[in-house]
Amino acid sequence: MEVVVDTNVLVYETVEDSLYHKEVVEKLNRFSRIYVPFNILIEFILVLKKLGLDENFICNKVKELLKKSNIELINARKDDLRRVVDRIMSERLSVLRINDKLVLELAIKMDKTLYTYDKQLRAQAEKYGANLI
Repeated sequence: MEVVVDTNVLVYETVEDSLYHKEVVEKLNRFSRIYVPFNILIEFILVLKKLGLDENFICNKVKELLKKSNIELINARKDDLRRVVDRIMSERLSVLRINDKLVLELAIKMDKTLYTYDKQLRAQAEKYGANLI
């Protein structure tokens, strides 16, 4: 199975005493391909820093992720961002939801399953008919 992951999945995988750590590790080990949008990787780094983790640890974690053969970084294109901004405007959402909208857009465009624990993002994914874990 191939999945597009949200930031919370990466955080739960990294923080060993987190609520879903064991579940996430088990699931990630079963996926043949894990797509990480570039903006999600940046958000992951910022979240780990906000959680107070050591910068060397964070850098080493990013390097570890990038070494894994089943992880692929993906980028949004201009058209992807344009659709996301249009949806934010039409749905009258805060621009603070842009990362969620973008990860959802990429999962839909690539026809991949979205892996997230974010309730709002899951609701949006269901609204648009995206596959979810």
